[in-house]
Amino acid sequence: MFGSTAHLYDLIYEAAGKDYAAESAELHELIEARNPSAMSLLDVACGTGAHLAHLRDWYEVAGVDVDPAMLAQARLRLPEAVPLIEADMRSFSLGRRFDAVICLFSSIGYMASAAELQSAVAAMADHLQTGGVLILDGWVRPQEWRDPGTVHVEVAERPEVSVVRVARSRRQGRTTHLEMHHLVATLDGVDHLVDHHTLTLFAPDEYEAALAGAGLDFEVLPSPMPGRDRYVATRR
Repeated sequence: MFGSTAHLYDLIYEAAGKDYAAESAELHELIEARNPSAMSLLDVACGTGAHLAHLRDWYEVAGVDVDPAMLAQARLRLPEAVPLIEADMRSFSLGRRFDAVICLFSSIGYMASAAELQSAVAAMADHLQTGGVLILDGWVRPQEWRDPGTVHVEVAERPEVSVVRVARSRRQGRTTHLEMHHLVATLDGVDHLVDHHTLTLFAPDEYEAALAGAGLDFEVLPSPMPGRDRYVATRR
């Protein structure tokens, strides 16, 4: 998904104001309030490992991601002692359980159907200890999607590189398409890199059915992202 642009991911989101330290502190507060003795944490769709870099202050951490390019960036950031596993969230099996599992930044939206959503949530639940906490950030609520779509521009700069990302969104039924064009300028030249992302507009009751079906008790909180929900669940 980010095969050609994983090395730009953090640069772009840092320029956009994403605060991984503050987000990680909030996650820790949510987990600690529900499981004060939590000591281990798994980040599903961990990306470049930016949350794990902060969460390892409180937990023994591990990460899972389906994208090898993102995991390569995470390995540059994190010490070798942090397990980073290439696996699909619908079917991963690590042979152990954690006190907390997180799946952030609407990564669950990459599931293509309610059946895939249920499989992914069940796999996360299977990696929770009894009393463990799952934090799941949903994709945009269907009624919050803005038709006919949007365009958005981000600019990020470092001394050695400047990046302009132009994103265009559209939807077909409940499937949303994000097309992201990157102009990457260095002294060696200007590259044009393109990512395509496909995410599903699941209704709140589909998330809730997947959580309940996985044997989790849950509550719905406001998401850090507008038009979305954050589900905080515990394993019975």
